[in-house]
Amino acid sequence: MGAAPSLEASGDSRKSKVVGGSDLCRKSLWQWVFTRIEPRSSRLKNEIGKILGEQLNTEKAADRPVKLVRNRVAAKGAKLLFRELVKVHYSPKILE
Repeated sequence: MGAAPSLEASGDSRKSKVVGGSDLCRKSLWQWVFTRIEPRSSRLKNEIGKILGEQLNTEKAADRPVKLVRNRVAAKGAKLLFRELVKVHYSPKILE
């Protein structure tokens, strides 16, 4: 989905930037975290919402930059989404 950064190193400088993937997808993930995971009142009432909400709270409590926290939560959300999609795709109920 293009949400993971790539690392570029040249001599003394190291840069991390996102290359490839969809800008629209990255923006949508960020907006989802900002509107559905970060506000406690809007947080998803399922296991994924609980996992991502706890990670967000823990990282914010550690005084990490909020942009970094949101990006890490979005990346974890993308991994969880992929896991759920694979689970549904290979579910024996669907194959019957």
